[in-house]
Amino acid sequence: MAEPPPEPAPPQALAPRARGRREGVGDLFRGALRLWGRSGPRRFAFFTRAAWRLWRADRRRVRTQRLLGSSVPSVVAISPTMRCNYQCKGCYSRGRRTEDELSPAELDALLSEAEAFGVLAIVVTGGEPLLRPDLIEQFERHRRLLFVPVTNGALLSPESARRIARSGNVVALVSIEGHPSDTDGRRGADAHDTVLRAFALLRQARACFGFAAMATAENAEHLATEAFVDAMVAEGCAVGYFTEYVPCGPAARPQWVLDAATRRAFRKRVVELRRSKPIVLIQFPHDEYGDDNRCTAAGGTSLHINAQGDVEPCPFAPVARESVRRGGLRAAFTSPFLRAVREHPRLLCRNDYACALFENRAELEALAREHGARCSE
Repeated sequence: MAEPPPEPAPPQALAPRARGRREGVGDLFRGALRLWGRSGPRRFAFFTRAAWRLWRADRRRVRTQRLLGSSVPSVVAISPTMRCNYQCKGCYSRGRRTEDELSPAELDALLSEAEAFGVLAIVVTGGEPLLRPDLIEQFERHRRLLFVPVTNGALLSPESARRIARSGNVVALVSIEGHPSDTDGRRGADAHDTVLRAFALLRQARACFGFAAMATAENAEHLATEAFVDAMVAEGCAVGYFTEYVPCGPAARPQWVLDAATRRAFRKRVVELRRSKPIVLIQFPHDEYGDDNRCTAAGGTSLHINAQGDVEPCPFAPVARESVRRGGLRAAFTSPFLRAVREHPRLLCRNDYACALFENRAELEALAREHGARCSE
């Protein structure tokens, strides 16, 4: 693993002023600080600690970029397992490899390197992350990172909820599809009740948590209503993450893709709701892509590490040249393949789908062959 960059001098203020057109992870949580400052001392304290850690991490990240001469993403998505206890319809990760996962020691070393390099947040996806028995211990060991695990909630227990709350660096997102019939229809019988049970456990533990919802042609109209968001606030959610359906994987459902008019209407409602509701609402891809409609993955502001340690541009683009098993995050951040993706004039621009790399997958595969990258599915 690489030597950690030197620690920055103590700050004179909690956080620097936001720069540029896009809001980063630190800016998001500074906004959350303002939102929750009047909601109660415990939640305010959580976001204050988070903002402080993000400020320090960002200083390390800037130093690491100078050291490596390369971009260092603020967010790293990690899928510690692709195993899952559900069989959701339209799941992008169905069929991905489930063997040869990163060991607890390898994951621990990877997270230590992320802390040293100044990564701000780790989005934990999969698969079902809580199938990894070591995962919550990793959260507790690496308190300089902000973890955002996305879970179906079925494996959450009172004890794991309490540990998540005590760690003080976790915002757990529980997946829900909208109406009970939408959630059960996509995820299986009683899945909606399971989500409500997970919310109750996290609420009782006084954790900071939220919901994750995938917008499709079938449920987008309901997700963008005051009734749905109000229900999530009543359940105790501090954060809501909307992601637009991407028709990838062996069981893709192209009929779920939002058309242009629905996409515009959904975005308009999300912006209105985030201005009026006491919850931090995030929407993919709009909040990442920004006004120029350009993806920032492939090591720009984010990248994905799969369960075997392969370094992928994003979870929807399973091609890789580097592995953290052969060079750690230094190899990931200095990848010539990911640099070529970032510098390509068209690969990161989207039109009809939520993921530019999925939409331009033929060109991505050609670039992968040119750089000796391989399919990592």
